[in-house]
Amino acid sequence: MKIYFCPECGAYDFGDGIVCADCNELIPNDSWADVCADELAELEFVEEYELPPGLPSWEYEVIRLESVVEEDKRGYALQLLNSMGDKGWELVSIEAPTGQSTARFGVFKRAWLDYF
Repeated sequence: MKIYFCPECGAYDFGDGIVCADCNELIPNDSWADVCADELAELEFVEEYELPPGLPSWEYEVIRLESVVEEDKRGYALQLLNSMGDKGWELVSIEAPTGQSTARFGVFKRAWLDYF
């Protein structure tokens, strides 16, 4: 079955729509995945799991970073990084997968908030 994750609001849902059912934002092409019944059961468990009050928790986001050559790409990269900061995300590191010299991924974290 096909499932999507919305990077804007954190929701996940089934379907073939192009916008998130919760926040009506466009779903990026890389936010879709095929999941089996076992993986779906794990997602449902995590969604219903409640942490004890006062326990410090973090959530993480990984975003592919494009190499900045052209001015419009540079502007987009700056806008992306600034919007992550505006949403409370902190850049933890920039990683490159083993064996790939061009692809870079930004690893961000922020405190887990009650409304997520």
